[in-house]
Amino acid sequence: MTAGRARGAYLAALGATVIWGINYSVAKRVLAEIDPLAVAFVRAAGSATVFALLLAARRGFATISRADLWRAAPLGLLGITANQFLFIVGLSHTSASHSGILIAMLPVYVLGLSVLSRQESLTLPRTAGIAVALAGVALVALEKGIDFRSEYLKGDLITIAAGLSFACYTVAGKPVLRDLGALRTTTLAFLTGAPALIVLGSGPFMRQPWASVSTTALYGLGFMVFLGTISAYLLYYFAVSRIDPSQVAAFMYLQPLVAALVAFTFAGERLTRSFVVGGMLVLAGVLITERVGSS
Repeated sequence: MTAGRARGAYLAALGATVIWGINYSVAKRVLAEIDPLAVAFVRAAGSATVFALLLAARRGFATISRADLWRAAPLGLLGITANQFLFIVGLSHTSASHSGILIAMLPVYVLGLSVLSRQESLTLPRTAGIAVALAGVALVALEKGIDFRSEYLKGDLITIAAGLSFACYTVAGKPVLRDLGALRTTTLAFLTGAPALIVLGSGPFMRQPWASVSTTALYGLGFMVFLGTISAYLLYYFAVSRIDPSQVAAFMYLQPLVAALVAFTFAGERLTRSFVVGGMLVLAGVLITERVGSS
């Protein structure tokens, strides 16, 4: 792989991570006014429509076979139906610190699945990099305190399931991406995975009192669709198509840090020593993992 090709993949992975880090804070604001399943409905319907139009504009549908649809269907069920449903419901039942640390476990899930599927090998340096980054995430999350109250348990378990489903989506998509490319694979995943979310969310969407929803929440919902879903998914799968899934997933360690920085910027919170040290550990862990993977 050329240096330029790898650099483009790293930038795409970083871009997806930054968007999702911002999207996390935006989603919390949106869920304060809009039903979680109504949000899932809008994300699924809007994203599937835009992806279909993008592919049609490139005349990509003419090259899609029934076999391609069957290959993409598991990706749609894992990365779209399961992940988006579980993420939005889990986020509405747990705290920010709980969700942040659980979502940050994604690289561990991806590496384990990649090793089991023999897409990647487990090395000591790569394991060390992931451990260092995970320690940084834990330090940032624990800085505000982890409250193990029983009412959070449901949301925590749902969020873990969301992370596992996205890890499966990441690893299973690698061979499909190699044959179909990022746009076609992502579009087919949405076209096969979005219908279930549309069915599940149609009732809450119709019952949602949209007239009383603030402009801020509506703008936030637009951000979730066009940036948090369409742009981020394309960037993520573009990166997976060029470098190892565990290398891409390693960037997800940065997501809680981005979310925290957004909160610091817009809520006027101050940077703490734990946050700075944890952030340095996360960056060090990601660098170790990426250098090992590209060597």
